[in-house]
Amino acid sequence: MTSRSRSTLLPTLAPFALLALACTSGTSATEGVEVTASAIVKGTESDASQDATVLVMHYDALAKGGGAASGCTGSLLTPRLVLTARHCVAITDPGAACSSEGKPIAGGAVERDREASAIYVFAGRERPDFIAGTARPARGKEILSTGAVTLCDNDIALVLLDRPLEGAPITPVRLDDKPVKGELVTVVGWGIADDAPNPPTRRQRADVAIVDVGPAPELGPKEFRIGEGTCQGDSGGPAIAASGAVLGALSRGGNGSGNTGAEGCLGGTNIFTSTAAHADLIRSGYAKAGQEPWLEGQPNPLLAKVGAACEADADCRSSVCDADRKTCAEECSARACPAGFACVESGARKLCAPTEEDAHEGCSVGPVAGSRPTSTRSSGPGGSYVASAFALAVILAWGWRKRTVRSKG
Repeated sequence: MTSRSRSTLLPTLAPFALLALACTSGTSATEGVEVTASAIVKGTESDASQDATVLVMHYDALAKGGGAASGCTGSLLTPRLVLTARHCVAITDPGAACSSEGKPIAGGAVERDREASAIYVFAGRERPDFIAGTARPARGKEILSTGAVTLCDNDIALVLLDRPLEGAPITPVRLDDKPVKGELVTVVGWGIADDAPNPPTRRQRADVAIVDVGPAPELGPKEFRIGEGTCQGDSGGPAIAASGAVLGALSRGGNGSGNTGAEGCLGGTNIFTSTAAHADLIRSGYAKAGQEPWLEGQPNPLLAKVGAACEADADCRSSVCDADRKTCAEECSARACPAGFACVESGARKLCAPTEEDAHEGCSVGPVAGSRPTSTRSSGPGGSYVASAFALAVILAWGWRKRTVRSKG
């Protein structure tokens, strides 16, 4: 099986030819790895419910040849924590073939992680406008990985950001159960599409079946395989279960044709690294980010707990806001209330409310603190436009900051 990296960059534009001489895109070290992170083929535009899927860009102005840029996809687990593929944030072989034991057959070596500060993450469904300089990415502060020296069974990483990423929700993740063969998933990404090399909006493809769960031929114990769907630029992107939880990060794939672009993805298969198989790593990332995990089937931990202030049902983990008391509550129409609470009518609902004695004493429940190598799916060569535009945005931002500092004396 031969596949290509799933990151994509835009073509060079003549107006930026001069800048491109200084900031052209070099060949991505991750390109060619059997880690699929490509653009979605035969998909549709991604909707607002998938806004936790973000664009992950690597840009190194000091790279050999005058600069290098590459693009991948990621999933926002907390406002400051992104799940992606290891090959998107590390220098690796351009391809990998793995055994059913999760050992490399060919390629797949990891040299080292990149500088975290060279990783930029963008929110939104529309491709960022690098030229206008209006994009406001968060920047990497730390890269978390298993430390493995091979991508086989370990093509997964977390990026801890320097600040919360504005304008994007977070997503739940599956950590307790393995993916299931035959399970249908939705894949989302920023990669190449069959009708556009660089789609202006994020793409998705629903109802893609999991065809194998490792160990299986060319599939390690911590990996699973789906059918056609992803392409270059989708690397690191999610396979999303019907529950809405992320099951894995895209690693590698292709159709074995050796063709570039979408022609190398149509009819192919794609391999993901399982999140459940790396639960310890992901839990450590949540700890670093200072948030409890949002597990599959559980309420969003960013929402208010019972007893905390609220204005609407959507503010509460219980999905119930007591309109009279403006606090999150639990319904009691089908179950008894805990000690210290009584079941009272509030509009058309029956809710647990503090008893009179507890209410007078202020004793309410408050919030708790707290075979042949295939290629990776990240984008690489052919991206002078993105590299140039991104470099321009960075240079302008740096210049603005420098002028601001000087103006302050």
